[in-house]
Amino acid sequence: MSTPDQLFEELILTKITQPGEMPWADHYHHSLQHEYIAYRAVDFAYVNAEGKLHRLYGPAYCNKTYNLVKWYKEGKLHREDGPAVTHNENLFWYFEGKLHNLTGPAVISKGGPKEYWIHGQKLPPKEFKKEIARRKRKGLM
Repeated sequence: MSTPDQLFEELILTKITQPGEMPWADHYHHSLQHEYIAYRAVDFAYVNAEGKLHRLYGPAYCNKTYNLVKWYKEGKLHREDGPAVTHNENLFWYFEGKLHNLTGPAVISKGGPKEYWIHGQKLPPKEFKKEIARRKRKGLM
């Protein structure tokens, strides 16, 4: 059952299901160039009134062809309760556009090492554990 907040979000966002409807397809930012091809075969994308990818109660972008799901908030990759990007068996945690996960690795890649990130700063596993212990001692977690 949907909450009132979820229903309100559905009413104010624009759901895009056709590649020609995507406002960023012709003039994309340099940082999105690697994603341009994936946008051609999109299954759906949600944008707010400013045309930024956005959705709080579900993924803002889904592409079944590439098995790619992304969560956005105001145009930045963002999710607080799980990975913001899932691609095949790869998982990426983002908070306000930066790689970030305080509960474990922020990057889990199939066949690759796990990567630990806090607010966009990559940390070795031992440093990550020390930082988490420090935050717990100070009552920050």
